[in-house]
Amino acid sequence: MSKQEDLIEKYVQNRLSPEERVMVDELLQNDIDFQKEITLQANLKKAIQREDDDRFRDLISELESKAKIKKPITRRSYIKWLAAASVLLLVGLTYFLTMDQKVSTDDLFASYFEPYRNVVQPLQRGDGYQDEKTLAFLAYERGEYDIAISLFSNLYSTTKEPYYLFYKANALLKLEKPSEAVPLLLEHLKTNDTLTEKTTWYLALAYLKMNDKPNARITLEKVISEGKYKTTEAQKLLDAVN
Repeated sequence: MSKQEDLIEKYVQNRLSPEERVMVDELLQNDIDFQKEITLQANLKKAIQREDDDRFRDLISELESKAKIKKPITRRSYIKWLAAASVLLLVGLTYFLTMDQKVSTDDLFASYFEPYRNVVQPLQRGDGYQDEKTLAFLAYERGEYDIAISLFSNLYSTTKEPYYLFYKANALLKLEKPSEAVPLLLEHLKTNDTLTEKTTWYLALAYLKMNDKPNARITLEKVISEGKYKTTEAQKLLDAVN
């Protein structure tokens, strides 16, 4: 058993020492995979404790039947076994993960948001002269989003090319400034360039980051009805938000 696995098990069983609790707090702040795993295990523990929940008991019976378990499972290994079995019954175990119906919109945003790739200005090593457009997308690709935002703003002011609105909004979302990104995305939706069909998806994510669930749902439904970009992801996200 790894150190992290041991910490998760002790956390779930409320057996952490003061020193171990400090370690867990640090991991929760800095390790996304650890955050997801500890959340999963904590929710599974809650599910196990709900012996009066008919849906839980039915699902456990189904899991045990599918796994063809012939001997009792120890309490120590039970959570690990159930987590592994969840791969076979992902739909059923969604119930566990959303059991408290307190889905974090921040977590959903982090899981689904990724800045759209640069398809406007392909960058090549060894280029000599770099104009403002090249510098803007270079900053964007390097993750220097503040610089990219400033350059995109200047470029849009002088050229009125709508794709600068789209990329500036993406950079703002990456910097967790959804309220500034929304007007840009709405403006971009009024245009008809090659990126417009992607804009609705990012607008939905912006609303989600703002915890504006009603507008997020409406926009996700639009993504699904359009059927052009991220349709499957939009349906999953809509199910999680509802």
